Amino acid sequence: MPQYRNLDIALYFTTRCIASIASMEALAASMDFFARHMHIAKVYLETHRDDMDVAPERMEELKHFFASRGIATAGAITTTVMQTVRNKPLIDETGVFGCGGTILNEQAKPQAAYGTKVTWSTLCYTNPAHRGLLQQVAEYSASLFDEVIIDDFYFTSCTCPACIEAKGERSWEQFRLELMAEVSENVVIAPAKAVNPDVKLVIKYPNWYEAYQETGYNPQVQSPLFDGIYTGTETRDTNRSAQHLPRYGSYSLMRWMEHVKPGENGGGWIDPWQGIHNLSHYLEQAQLTFFGKGRELTLFCYSWLLEQIFIPALGFELGRLDPLLSELGEPTGIPVYEPFNAQGEDHLYDYLGMIGLALDPTPHFPETDKLILLTQNSAQDEQLVAKLKAHLLDGGDACITTGLLKALQGKGIEEFTTARYTDKKVLTRDYAIGGYGSPSIYNGYFSGKDDVLLPVIDYKNNAGEPLVLARKTDNNFPLLLRNLYGRGTLYVLTVPDDFADVYSYPAEVLSTIRQYLLSGCGIYMDGPAKISMFLYDNDTFIVSSFLDFPSNVRLRADGADRTLTDVRTGETIPALLRKPGETVFELEVQPVLYRVLRLGRE
Repeated sequence: MPQYRNLDIALYFTTRCIASIASMEALAASMDFFARHMHIAKVYLETHRDDMDVAPERMEELKHFFASRGIATAGAITTTVMQTVRNKPLIDETGVFGCGGTILNEQAKPQAAYGTKVTWSTLCYTNPAHRGLLQQVAEYSASLFDEVIIDDFYFTSCTCPACIEAKGERSWEQFRLELMAEVSENVVIAPAKAVNPDVKLVIKYPNWYEAYQETGYNPQVQSPLFDGIYTGTETRDTNRSAQHLPRYGSYSLMRWMEHVKPGENGGGWIDPWQGIHNLSHYLEQAQLTFFGKGRELTLFCYSWLLEQIFIPALGFELGRLDPLLSELGEPTGIPVYEPFNAQGEDHLYDYLGMIGLALDPTPHFPETDKLILLTQNSAQDEQLVAKLKAHLLDGGDACITTGLLKALQGKGIEEFTTARYTDKKVLTRDYAIGGYGSPSIYNGYFSGKDDVLLPVIDYKNNAGEPLVLARKTDNNFPLLLRNLYGRGTLYVLTVPDDFADVYSYPAEVLSTIRQYLLSGCGIYMDGPAKISMFLYDNDTFIVSSFLDFPSNVRLRADGADRTLTDVRTGETIPALLRKPGETVFELEVQPVLYRVLRLGRE
């Protein structure tokens, strides 16, 4: 396959993948399978995982093999060991379980004794033996490679007596953040650089960003220490996963990480877990990684993908996607302030991205005169109220969620709005759109498909304007509330107790939310939930559907003279309607088959 112009593909080999290679001739045949469907630019060769290490002679043999095929090599480390745990009475978990989802069981040698579970564990970073092991692996890897990536098991949840003693009076969060920063600097980076001063050390961050601080992942401190970072963009099947990862997260985490270390976010990383029953889940992870301007996509892993249907399908998609990436500018959208070590409304902005809000998360307070989105997580910044006030006084707009309203109640939010979070709830599926210029008159009544449980927000009539309301008989509650402050506008967005319930809002409610919050972006969409929009700074954008069926959407662009072109086909999409200040287009979107579009002017 020819080399791609706008992306690179890397293939990951775990220690078990390497152990499975019977001969270089067998490896050549296997790599021919991948080469038939895509261009592999790099392989990551793992030196350590669990209880397995790869000998230097084997690594040199593999490096020579891949060099002969024009494929770059880099090292990789997974910071895990194996431990034996005795089962509790009546709980039989006998077996051998390796990390990364690899369940060894019958293939394991030796087998686990009955009543015991042999399982992977992260390292204990207060254990001198484990620290010594990690330093040894880091030095060994640096001696073999000029680039080494650390897989996303580089965390700690250890609560052994030694860790409890070392923690002292600190919280687990504070202790682990400080511990893993110290380990990174003194146990990994300094020893590796002593062996190979030119080695590029890369830390891969996992998809579960909401838990970073509780497990020691510390991008604020670690990212300057490491030469590069990498992003886990595996979202898999949200409906069948214990994680809380809307599929939009494969895009949003790429963007957040790009703002963490601009220009040094090496790429995204996906695996085929939970993809066999619906290949679109696998392909979407790759698409979204590159929509977010990922430079490289790592495929985990060789053994899981060899002679599997994922590779032909992905190869076909990469061939379609690569030329389109040349047409896209830099990603843009509503800035979402997600500070380091934040928690509260975890992944909320991913759910909002799934209803068609174009978002750009950042760990830094956005410097813009346009609308910004602040969730409960933004309250991690103790100066937030002062920054919000300055933003509004300068003419910027902001949307806060009910989680943030609750977090800032009694801390200064009262300066901007009469909205108050209460302990009341309302269950409804009925809504109304506020009348333009007259908040006491509804502009339409609409019903969703399911009941939604919402917090009740109190506000004072005429001190705030309800743009969207939840309705019950003889009563109503604000869903989107508008407040004026200084030269700016503050919106309060009511968030369901179950964030996924935003998918149950009727299309008219979603369209109104998009209309107000995306006003500064110059375009928004009429249509149902689970259709996302990705905006770029050169008037290109992408519409991508996560639904299981075709849908029609209407695009509303700022200006009466707008044109719309399908970038892939060159087709000009005729305007459905032109009126002062607005042009409306209609188009069909299919699952997986995203549309890349360009706005112009007549």
